[in-house]
Amino acid sequence: MSKEGNEEKNYLGHRQRLKKRFAETGFQGFQDYEVLEFLLYFTLPRRDTKKIAKRLLQRFGNIIAVLNAEAEELVEIEGVGPHASFFMKAMAGMIGFHYDERAKQADFQFTNLTQLVDYFRAAIGGKPNEVMRILYLNSKNRLIYAENLSEGTVSEAVAFPRKIVEGALKYRAATIIIGHNHPGGLPEPSENDDAVTGEIKNALRTVGISLQEHVIVAPDGFFSYRQTGQLGDACG
Repeated sequence: MSKEGNEEKNYLGHRQRLKKRFAETGFQGFQDYEVLEFLLYFTLPRRDTKKIAKRLLQRFGNIIAVLNAEAEELVEIEGVGPHASFFMKAMAGMIGFHYDERAKQADFQFTNLTQLVDYFRAAIGGKPNEVMRILYLNSKNRLIYAENLSEGTVSEAVAFPRKIVEGALKYRAATIIIGHNHPGGLPEPSENDDAVTGEIKNALRTVGISLQEHVIVAPDGFFSYRQTGQLGDACG
C-alpha cells in the first residue's frame, strides 16, 4: 500500500474512533480542535479536518469566534471552501436559535445569572465587534422577543434608548434585559457603558418599564450591573 493509502487508512480509523467517543460521551473530554474536526467531517468527508480545525483555531482563537467569523474570513483558511464556510455559519445560526428557544421555556430563569451569562456568550460572545442584544420579557419574566440592536467597533457599542423603548412598546414588554460583549478586553464597564445604561434605564422608566439587568461578557469573565447594585430600584 502506498504512503498516501496508509495515511488515508489511518485517518479513517481516527475518524471512526472519534465518532465512537462522541456516541458514548458526547463532546465530554474533547479538545476544542477535536470538536471542530468532528463537525467538519460532515461537510469535508475526504479531507484531514484535524489540520483544518487547528488552522481555524490558530486564526480565530476559539470555537465561538470561529463560528462567528465572517464567511469571507473563513474561506481564507486553507482547506475551508464556500461549502464548509456556509456549514459553519449554519451551525452558528442553529446555536443562536437553540438558545433563543431555550430561553422561552418555562424553566429558564432570567434571574439565574449563570443561565443569562451562558445565553449572552452563545448569542454574542464570539462577535468580533461589540454587539448589544435586547431581551424583551413579559410580566411573568418569560422571553417575548430578542434582537441585536447594534453592532459597533471593537471599543464601543452604539445603543439607542429610543429604539429600545419603541421595541419594548411594540412587543408589550414588562421588563428589559440587555447584554453586550467586550471582544478583546476585560468585562469591566467603561464610562460609556455606564452612561448608556443610565440613559436606557431612564428612557424605559418614562413608559413604566424596568431595566432588569445589563450583562457584559468578555473572554476573561463577565460583569452584571444587577449583581453589583448599579441598577438600583430598576430590578424591583
